[in-house]
Amino acid sequence: MKKAFTLAEVLITLGIIGIVAAMTMPVLIGNYQKQVIETKLKRVYSVMNQAIKLSEVDNGDAKYWPMTLRPIEFYNKYYKNYLKVTGIEELGESEDDGILIYFADGSVLKSYRQGRDYNFFIDYKKYKQNKTTLLLGKDVFSFRFAPNDLSSKNKYHQNRGFESYKYDWNGTEEDLYNGWIGCNKNISYNGRQSDFCTALIQYHNWKIPDNYPIKF
Repeated sequence: MKKAFTLAEVLITLGIIGIVAAMTMPVLIGNYQKQVIETKLKRVYSVMNQAIKLSEVDNGDAKYWPMTLRPIEFYNKYYKNYLKVTGIEELGESEDDGILIYFADGSVLKSYRQGRDYNFFIDYKKYKQNKTTLLLGKDVFSFRFAPNDLSSKNKYHQNRGFESYKYDWNGTEEDLYNGWIGCNKNISYNGRQSDFCTALIQYHNWKIPDNYPIKF
């Protein structure tokens, strides 16, 4: 006769399963969040640079585009006909208020400072709920498009397209961690620290490195 499991044995087994699940779920969730970030960063980088290349056919070399327009004016002239978006939202009259560019994957790109600087929000719902809780390097990532800025600090953006934020980068991986805006801490998106997190991920071929300092 086959012996059945006792209630105690079943409860012990379920308890062990629960403990294992409790230990592994945060890791699985964190890995999933990383994959989402990697995918969306790589996608927006590709989509924006493709739009710039298409726009150059009609509007000439991007290094000659004037960086004197308001963000909405810059978008309408250089991006509107070359990007597939789900919506545009103008935030205000000043150059820093900028515009929000909504994508089908749930992300949103904020263009400000005359179309030079960008904040990329992984999830527009979080942005709408309470943007003050969002963190650079986790919820928000910095990009820059400044092909005609000839300052020495802008050398990694000169004559280039839409790039991860590398302004004043010294070219080393160490600086991406430890520079004045290095990826080394959780900072609200309207701060400056951790602006290099995007460049750090791009440096690793759009993969979040194992020693990434911001936890998920």
